[in-house]
Amino acid sequence: MTIKPKSEKVPQKMEATYQKIVALTDEFCEAQLNEEYAQLARQLTAALCRKRPSPLARGRADSWACGIIYALGFVNFLFDKSFEPHLSATELCEGFGVSQSTGANKSKEIRDLMDMMQFDPNWCLPSLMDENPLAWMIMVDGLIVDVRSMPLSIQQAAYEKGLIPYVPGRAAEAGSKKRQQDGVVDEKLRYTLEVFLLSGPITEEFAERNPIVSRTIEIRADQTLADLHDILFKAFDREEEHLYEFQLKGEGPADPQAERYISSSAFGDAEDFEADGTSAETTIGSLGLEVDEPFGYWFDFGDDWWHQINVIGIKEEIPQGHYPRIIARVGESPPQYGDLGEE
Repeated sequence: MTIKPKSEKVPQKMEATYQKIVALTDEFCEAQLNEEYAQLARQLTAALCRKRPSPLARGRADSWACGIIYALGFVNFLFDKSFEPHLSATELCEGFGVSQSTGANKSKEIRDLMDMMQFDPNWCLPSLMDENPLAWMIMVDGLIVDVRSMPLSIQQAAYEKGLIPYVPGRAAEAGSKKRQQDGVVDEKLRYTLEVFLLSGPITEEFAERNPIVSRTIEIRADQTLADLHDILFKAFDREEEHLYEFQLKGEGPADPQAERYISSSAFGDAEDFEADGTSAETTIGSLGLEVDEPFGYWFDFGDDWWHQINVIGIKEEIPQGHYPRIIARVGESPPQYGDLGEE
């Protein structure tokens, strides 16, 4: 199965419909579920808006909102009491004020249209992905194998082909390298980062509609700046990779005195770029970050997307789930290349 990239971009003619449905799913998820469900609901709503013709162009917003959460609940075993969070189908439909038959029918229509199944890796909650068997089984030399038991090079190749949702072995390997160089990093710390988009090729219309664009991320101390980049790429709905760097201990964008960590040793050694290190070999815990400390993230050295990252929390407890992860979003993601057109 191919893991398809997800986006919250929608055609302009479907924007009002999207906003109406997402307002309902966001409210419901905040009250009864969690941000993971809310994020997937936004992405599923956007995907349905991009269908031609879109099924959301007909019918009531509350019925579709219920059907979207119902479909995601089907994928993630929401109706199974052994899973958390848990809701019954009756409670779900009552929350949207629609009949259970309507919610079930809309869910079935959505699942058929999107080829959704239980534990579908494309619509699985991030916190369940580690335990999702469908996400990690690939074919190697005619045999079905669990890619998590394979060498990192095979994991990376599978990820690049869209066969797995992320590279499970990279963070562990990078953290191990860094610990060998700098001593033991405390792996029991969880960092909460608030990331603000400062500037980039954004139209005035978009800026007026989205005066603040931010994402809140949780990441473990033993994970790397490359892992942080990967989740930011996803959080801001980027479409194509470019060079990037992180800047620490500076006084703002492009401060020549800042510590610089470049995107990858694949583009040369850190010394070649007069950098302090590479993102793939630098763990979050090795940076000596403190609460309220800001640092910078510069993506695409041509279009110059500048971000400010604020450390808003450092905790010892690490709840079960996949890290790094997105826990909050404010504002739309601006198109990476120009104005958004219809699919």
